[in-house]
Amino acid sequence: MRKRHLLKKAGTSLIAAALMLSCTASAYAQEKESGAAEDALEAADVIDITKKGSITIYKYDMTSAEAAGVYTEGSHQATGEADPALQEMMSPYAVEGVEFSYLRCGDIETYSYNGGAAVKLVYEIPEELRRILGLKEADAVSMSDENVSSQCLHTGVWHYTSQQLNDALKNGLENENIKTKSALENYLITSEKSEKMTLTDQFGYTYADKLQTGLYLIAETKVPEQVTATCNPWLVSLPFTNEGGDWNDEKGGEKWLYDAVCYPKNQTGNPTLDKLVRQSPDCGGDGGYDSTETVSEGDVLDYLLVSKIPHITSQATWLKMYTFKDTLSKGLTYNKDVKIALYSHEEDAINNKTEKAEAIWTADEFTQSALKDGKSGQTVLTISMTDKGLEKMNHPEQGFSDYYMVVYYTAKVNSDNTTVLGDDGNENDAVLTWKRTSEKYFNTLEDRCVVYAFGLNLNKTFSDGKGNAAKAAFTLFNKDNQVYVVAEEAAGGTYYVTGKTNMKEQATIFRPAESGKLLINGIEGDNYQLTECSTDNGYSILKEGIMITINSTTETIIPSVAGTTGLEAATDAGQAINKNYNGGIVDAEGVNVSESKGVQRLENANGRTIGKTDMYEGDKISASASVDGIDAAMSDADGSVNARVNLNILNSKTFLLPQTGGTGLYAATIIGAIAIGLGFVLTRKKRQRA
Repeated sequence: MRKRHLLKKAGTSLIAAALMLSCTASAYAQEKESGAAEDALEAADVIDITKKGSITIYKYDMTSAEAAGVYTEGSHQATGEADPALQEMMSPYAVEGVEFSYLRCGDIETYSYNGGAAVKLVYEIPEELRRILGLKEADAVSMSDENVSSQCLHTGVWHYTSQQLNDALKNGLENENIKTKSALENYLITSEKSEKMTLTDQFGYTYADKLQTGLYLIAETKVPEQVTATCNPWLVSLPFTNEGGDWNDEKGGEKWLYDAVCYPKNQTGNPTLDKLVRQSPDCGGDGGYDSTETVSEGDVLDYLLVSKIPHITSQATWLKMYTFKDTLSKGLTYNKDVKIALYSHEEDAINNKTEKAEAIWTADEFTQSALKDGKSGQTVLTISMTDKGLEKMNHPEQGFSDYYMVVYYTAKVNSDNTTVLGDDGNENDAVLTWKRTSEKYFNTLEDRCVVYAFGLNLNKTFSDGKGNAAKAAFTLFNKDNQVYVVAEEAAGGTYYVTGKTNMKEQATIFRPAESGKLLINGIEGDNYQLTECSTDNGYSILKEGIMITINSTTETIIPSVAGTTGLEAATDAGQAINKNYNGGIVDAEGVNVSESKGVQRLENANGRTIGKTDMYEGDKISASASVDGIDAAMSDADGSVNARVNLNILNSKTFLLPQTGGTGLYAATIIGAIAIGLGFVLTRKKRQRA
């Protein structure tokens, strides 16, 4: 294009309709005074194209601001001028960590055809942008026509009016929002001519200066983890003219503005996490999942990590990390069988009804590692989505935005002393970490589930203190599940449960040590019958079985809940956010976090202040037991209280019967002879009387 340093007044009258208003429903723009000579139109009728301009952006979380009641959609006019009052009002909702990219599309041109027969302002855009916006070549203004006074000699560019550009951008974002938005974001990410602004700071602020006059395309290209929807990409013309209205005392169209200030908005939201467990139905479980469970050693447990995937829209909001870290206690052995199912309905997800899953992933979409800590004995299971898995999650058409992801696997309860008995339980801690495109920024959610096992502490004695306890024998029958307990003896009188059987002949025969001590480790909280099968010679076995009831430990565990920008629970605005943010912030029990048992606090996430509700663990009810309907004492095990039910079983001597042989034999003979003699005498006397 032939170089010109000035645009004449014919162009200035048209630039008043420039593209600052092309910030569609997702963004509104205002302007900052440049300080240098902002030429009033009545004093100067030209634009100095050698002058440099700037673009300043303040980024705010509109979801939080609207929930707090400080902002209403459409309540502010987009003008391009700075608004200190708005900045002060919105400062608690500033979004840190957003990257904006911009591209100078081309020059601002005056189209003067055939000696002034047609004069209008046009904008130069590249071929790729024309294609994305769906502008037709036939609708472009030809700046190479011989009748155009100032021809453009650039190649690979097209010229359109602001109305054409506005309409094309608006139509694309309204009719195919995600597709168009992603295409524009990707265009700025991949273009060699685009520039990246620094990430927004704690005030949501970033800027670019020393910009050449012309038309600029701006879009969010990276966002932190809580952003679910970016603002729509927009076009800015530098310079542009001021606007007047009831928000100021200006008439508008009075001066050129080279420094634009924009206030684009974000929509935000977060995922959820719920860690659940059940005793496998094959091991007697009732099929329901919960945060706590009572189990026997040798049981197989079904574990779930249920997470609602956050909302995903355009490319800038794509997830770049979705990783679960699951720490199993030393008493659990991971079976290396993790899978992932994706559901559209929560009820199907929390019950893991795989026949209703939208997809089941087994390998390519995620990686897994299971590392055992040699010191603590814990196993750390890490499940991370691969690029392929993230691509499927983020896909604009077949993706899994707002779906429920269920990570599921099994683990076995160890049949040894690594399984904790009693109230301490066997904990299983889970952490979800997620990131979006601004990968420095991440957040986490936490949850826990606990499984409880118990035991019997039996002391076998004899009334005369002489019996051999090792000759006594018992069986243990679970009356709830109608199965016998199977176990292995680790040492004299110490057993660890390994399984269950419904066949009596396969039931384990438990024998105390000679000392009388019998420990049965690893039974679940249920109703049992302990039956004495045999005892030492000369002692009586128990007439009936002993009825034992173990009531398992219970507690309430509520996973943590992610908060949002500007959430301070102690303030009125914070309480309003709790109740209104995306319909209300609720915990896993459906209770609003303002009333939840978890503590809501300000979290310092990567230097940002974001409200969060901590995981709650409490309302613990300790285990208890009864023997034959009477409350029984429970003893500790390795520091964990209420671990084993205490029983003392006494066998007494049997009643003595007469013995034969030796002196007894002679006595019997004499007594028999006397009886025979007396009988003879009595018979003889009766005959004489007759």
